Parts: sequence; C-alpha cells; structure tokens
Amino acid sequence: MRSMSNKARLILIVFVLALTACAEKGENVYRTWVGPDRSNMAIVTLQLGPDVKGVTIRERELPRSEYGTIQLVPGKYTLYERDDATIGITIRPVLVDATKARARGELILGHTYVLHAGKSDGKRALWIEDARSGEVFIDTR
Repeated sequence: MRSMSNKARLILIVFVLALTACAEKGENVYRTWVGPDRSNMAIVTLQLGPDVKGVTIRERELPRSEYGTIQLVPGKYTLYERDDATIGITIRPVLVDATKARARGELILGHTYVLHAGKSDGKRALWIEDARSGEVFIDTR
C-alpha cells in the first residue's frame, strides 16, 4: 500500500475543512409542511441570523449548527430561542400591503426575512427584518 503524497494530504485536509465549515453554518432548510415543494410566492423564508443560537418551532429544535433557514406556510407560529426569548409570527394566506403587515406584526408571503437575536434591557430579545430593505417587521426588544 502506497502512502499519500504531501499534495494529496493537503487536498484531503482542505476538503475536510471545507465540509466542516459548511456544517457549522447550518445550511439545512426546515420546512413547516410535509409534501412537495411550494412556490416561493406561497411561503415565507426566514433566515437565521448569525447571532441566533438555534430555535424551537412546533416542538422541533433547530440548532444553528444544522439549520440556517426556515420555510413557513401561512399560519401562526411561536419561535423559542435559548434564554427564554420568544417571538410570535403570523402569516396570512393572501398577499397584503407591507405597511399594514408591518403595523400588525405580520410577515408577507413571497418575502425573505432574517431573524436576529441580541440583548435588550439585560434580557435576550428577538426581532425580524426584511432581508432586502432591512426594515423591522416584528420586534420584541
């Protein structure tokens, strides 16, 4: 059996490190429905920000090391993060005006949002921003 050359070892190490880096970012997508794919206009995409350690939705724990995105269908949800931070989400089954949705604390079908976490008044808090505009749609700070 031949031993590996230094070049082959280096390639193997780089490959393993690349795989590890991908796994640490949490590239998996969690869908809140069972069945075939749905159009982007029929779901809300919620990306987990880098400051989110992981969330629980519908009694399913989603560690940040494994999941980076949650796809949601219309309905009401509560997301729980460590340290008792929670945020409620409502998604109507029809397209709504962004100003009205933001005023009611609702997310809009077809949009992508980012869930953020941080400290507010010494407690952990969550908020959701529109991925394109940066506007805050739901805020628990």
